Amino acid sequence: MRAFAHSPGVTPLSAERPDHPPDRDAALAAAGVAVRRYLRFLGCDWALADDLAQEALLAGIGSFAAGAPPLPWLLTAARNALRMHLRRVGRRREVDGLEALHAEWIEVADDDAGEARRRALRHCLDELPPRSRRALELRYGEDSRRSAIARELGLGDEGIKSLLTRLRSALAACVQRRIGDG
Repeated sequence: MRAFAHSPGVTPLSAERPDHPPDRDAALAAAGVAVRRYLRFLGCDWALADDLAQEALLAGIGSFAAGAPPLPWLLTAARNALRMHLRRVGRRREVDGLEALHAEWIEVADDDAGEARRRALRHCLDELPPRSRRALELRYGEDSRRSAIARELGLGDEGIKSLLTRLRSALAACVQRRIGDG
């Protein structure tokens, strides 16, 4: 039985197989994160993004036995897997929009698959006052409706709408500043 390398007390597979170097494991793990982020950007829910990322990584491992597959190859494999999934479930209209979303991803994510933006956003979120952070957690983390957020924070529905709009603008500006300072 094969165990996961991150399981306590388990020797990673790369330690058992000289043809499977540890740096390849690290590259695959980093690529997996980038591919999942890309699939989420394309509109996948967490579970589907995880499934399709694993599909792309397995295809990459099979095609690039000597080393980790290049990220652009993995992103294309993931996008194709999503395209096939959407066709299987009869959502052909969404398939047409994938190329436009991919072009936007390339423009926004840069060479690090959005890692610099993620770090900048994390820093900007950490600087927010607790009430603002809570509003974002409720809306985007817990998918709460504006009325529920309004009740919890003691604001009106339109007040929450304005607050979220201002927060999105402030976070976008903060991320842009941090990346520019980078």
